[in-house]
Amino acid sequence: MITILILVILGLCILAGYYRGVIYSAVSTGLTLFSFFLALLLIPVVAGPVRESKTLYGGLLNNFEGYEYISKTSVELIHEPAASIDSETLSEIVENADLPLPLGSAIERNVRREAYQSSGIITIGDYFNQTIVDVVVNILSLLLLFVCFRITLGFILRVIDYGRRGLPALKRFDPLFSCGIGFLHGVLLLYIFFLIAPVILTIVPARFGSLLVDPPLAGFFYRMNPFMWLIPTT
Repeated sequence: MITILILVILGLCILAGYYRGVIYSAVSTGLTLFSFFLALLLIPVVAGPVRESKTLYGGLLNNFEGYEYISKTSVELIHEPAASIDSETLSEIVENADLPLPLGSAIERNVRREAYQSSGIITIGDYFNQTIVDVVVNILSLLLLFVCFRITLGFILRVIDYGRRGLPALKRFDPLFSCGIGFLHGVLLLYIFFLIAPVILTIVPARFGSLLVDPPLAGFFYRMNPFMWLIPTT
């Protein structure tokens, strides 16, 4: 099912590129990239108020039980101070936890630089839980901002295109290039779409989560996603 959805999105983007031409498709792809990086930059605007809400943020901390991932190695480690965990043991805990991307590397990074020390968070269990919640909040904030920016900029582009009665077209090779740009735009959108995968994988049982990321195409956009590593970890 997810493979069919991916192919449909790519097909629609290729068709959109074909009908709109090279210039429009290139500008539209650029706006998608711009919207993403603008949203990435402004994550704190949305994530900040969420973290300040004791009810909402506290609820997330209670529901995302990061401690369970540590119990796969040893229940006794949950209350161990993060500063006392050596690199080898930390890597073992993260590996056994089998966390969704990019949560494993985010936790390791936060523990090693004692990212939550000023907040009074000490134990390895709390580091797991806090990091998972923070990454989830950052991803959701990013996607919300991206959708808002992309819809707004897309509307402006359509107004400009309509006002000019169509942007200029390259007479020669226009269909070939526009389809190619449409395909690249589709790939870009799918990379951004699959940023939601870590959130889903932390909520649903593993057998259901595998339906999202195990198919070859879905696995590519999830595991080979360059945007995944840009998500802030705190």
